[in-house]
Amino acid sequence: MLRAYAILLAAGYSSRMGRCKPTLHLGDKTTLQTLADAFIQAGVTPIVVTGYASEKIEQECKRLNLQAVYNANFDDGMFSSVQTGCNALPDDADIFFITPVDIPLIRSSTITALLNHAAKTKANVIHPILDDSLLTPLPEFLHKTEGKRGHPPCLRASLKCEILKYNGDGGLAKLLDQYTDTTHYLPVLDSGMLLDMDTPEDYEKLCRIQTLRSVPSVQECYAIWNAVALPTHIRNHSLAVTEVAHRILEKIPDNTPLFKQTVISGTLLHDIAKGVPQHANAGARMITELGFPAVAPCIATHSKLSATEGAVTEAELVFLADKFIDGTSRCTLERRYEEKMACYAASPEVVKAIQQKLLQAQAILHKAELATGTDLTALLTKEKRS
Repeated sequence: MLRAYAILLAAGYSSRMGRCKPTLHLGDKTTLQTLADAFIQAGVTPIVVTGYASEKIEQECKRLNLQAVYNANFDDGMFSSVQTGCNALPDDADIFFITPVDIPLIRSSTITALLNHAAKTKANVIHPILDDSLLTPLPEFLHKTEGKRGHPPCLRASLKCEILKYNGDGGLAKLLDQYTDTTHYLPVLDSGMLLDMDTPEDYEKLCRIQTLRSVPSVQECYAIWNAVALPTHIRNHSLAVTEVAHRILEKIPDNTPLFKQTVISGTLLHDIAKGVPQHANAGARMITELGFPAVAPCIATHSKLSATEGAVTEAELVFLADKFIDGTSRCTLERRYEEKMACYAASPEVVKAIQQKLLQAQAILHKAELATGTDLTALLTKEKRS
């Protein structure tokens, strides 16, 4: 197992924020704790570099039982903090990461993926990228130029000496450019690694996003499509289903951001295992293995679902939106199921089962129409005609 450390840069002035960024809260954790926990969960030991407001940040490090090292030259810029962190690396380090504390929403799964890749390759530098291209996965030769590069870079311990000798011109990025022949770009399912927190507006945005991290963002859904090489016709079907879900969500009063994102991610991902036997259950298992179990129930039940009592659920809306789409075209529930019954007209038992599914779908439609106060069939088919 690789011995890994993470240098967390927390020495800056936070001048644009106007407040000490490492100690700001994202939910019930500070920014520093949020980031440090992601590394700790992946088996990586954080080292926090302080400078400006060191006393306040070191108190937070003490509360979190994190090692803190002080950069007396923090006024010289970020690279001086990178070197301070490298000086603090233990001699037994195999791998180390470097990232500013103001990119706090890195997923632990990203760090684990980087470690696993480092264990299997001889790359000196590994950059995580987000491949959220809509139509097809990026070929590997385009990962460097077209993938969205995020944090943290994963570095071999042998680079420590090179960093300490470097004069700092152009910063760490300029130095790492010297190792392009041994640099890898690893696609991961993480849009949070792209988000920094420099201004109060950035902070407010990250606070909102932090509450939604249990389900994938739209960017992450596209990255999942590419990770599983989802065929184009299924992508197009999923986009059509998602458009229907979006229109229904617009009619539901007071739905929460998490409710909405769960429905949208559920519709985008409901067919990720299409073509596999029992694809709904297979897709639910797949998305759980990818680290998003919260959306698994929507995927597992999108083919067969009975209406429940109470408020309309995310799974019910995913199920319903899917039934309004045949291929990429909108249709009524009746037409969707009548066509199926016609295909199996010679098998009365199958026809009876399809009729039962139609009744279940109509029950969910009725429940959704009560929640929205809208004739959804009329709304959606009218949009189709226009």
